Amino acid sequence: MMTKILHIADLHFGREDERLVEALAEMEKTLAPDVVVASGDLTTFGKRSEFAAARKLFERFTAPVVASPGNHDVPYANIFSRLLSPWRRFRRRMGDTIEPRFADDKVAIESFETSRGAQWRLDWSLGRARPDQAREIAGRLQHNAPNGQLRVVTCHHPLVAPEGMTGRAKTKFGGAAADVFIRGGAHLVLTGHMHQVFALAESHEDHVCWFVSASTAFSIRTRDEPAGFNLLTVEDDHFVMDVYVATTEGDFMHSETRHLNRKESEIFPEHPGKPGI
Repeated sequence: MMTKILHIADLHFGREDERLVEALAEMEKTLAPDVVVASGDLTTFGKRSEFAAARKLFERFTAPVVASPGNHDVPYANIFSRLLSPWRRFRRRMGDTIEPRFADDKVAIESFETSRGAQWRLDWSLGRARPDQAREIAGRLQHNAPNGQLRVVTCHHPLVAPEGMTGRAKTKFGGAAADVFIRGGAHLVLTGHMHQVFALAESHEDHVCWFVSASTAFSIRTRDEPAGFNLLTVEDDHFVMDVYVATTEGDFMHSETRHLNRKESEIFPEHPGKPGI
């Protein structure tokens, strides 16, 4: 049977479109994914009420949820928590509605933290990767998927980006972490933060790894693209990437399909158009 991954990011509860929250809950049931991957920024200010809203949504999902924290998931107004225990509230409030990893006989998924409560640079929202942690995660993926099963990593910040690692994509040591995952045999790296849909391939020898980003799921904090999400279906030689976007009526519509070649760094859009690269 095929594996289906529902990829969402940047929910930003606290600034959500409530119509789209309901629409996503219904779409999750209709699409029936095997697993949901949430690539960070579940909240806007890291408030308890925002985490409660995220938890309420995830409790409605039929599939397990693997989530990594985003830069908005720290307690925004509590500098001491940001410095000493930035993810305590994230883990306590989300509880058993999320997991840091998932594995079955078809796929192994690991979350990778790129967000920090504080940094030695002015923009704390930017990502910072740890190559040593990336190596640990790559090792776990190899252990949990020893027979060539799909290996997936999720993190909030991009490790590669369409315009290079500049601006909002300036994830410190992101390229080094990406190289670890590529050489370690990861097939997919699912990210958010940019509020932008893209799919970029990197390869090492005969292995191809796809770096896929989702737009904001249902926040009113859109940038150049509408809110939406991706559905990734795993085929033997490619990934089918279905992009769904929000409509002005408050629901989601299918926008386009891309075929991501698992053997070569090629992409074939079936219905090219926005959003995309």
